[in-house]
Amino acid sequence: MQGGMETLKQRIARVVGDEITISPYDPRWPESFRQEREYLQSCLPSDLVRRIEHFGSTAVPGLAAKPVVDILVEVTDLQATKERIAPVLVSQSYEYFWRPTYGEDGPPSRNPSDDPSDGIVTD
Repeated sequence: MQGGMETLKQRIARVVGDEITISPYDPRWPESFRQEREYLQSCLPSDLVRRIEHFGSTAVPGLAAKPVVDILVEVTDLQATKERIAPVLVSQSYEYFWRPTYGEDGPPSRNPSDDPSDGIVTD
């Protein structure tokens, strides 16, 4: 890495290459999410954040899961999010990945030529 900065491709490769551990359900996961949501609500621009949700396997009571609480932030403006929310998350050491879209406000997309087994989604 030049200058200590990872490229997007390097970041994806690092995260995809992480060892996955499945843990028994931890009843502290919902509280961890609640605390993180409160923190995010305090530091993200409220005019852009519509809601913050706990999703993924740690959100399912009783389910064994990878012990990482996944958080989804619904926003009102994608371009403003790139400019105003992404820098806040990155500066606070969150693993933040911009999901590719068709056009500025389209849904996440997957290039049909991508190999789904590689775990990497591109536009």
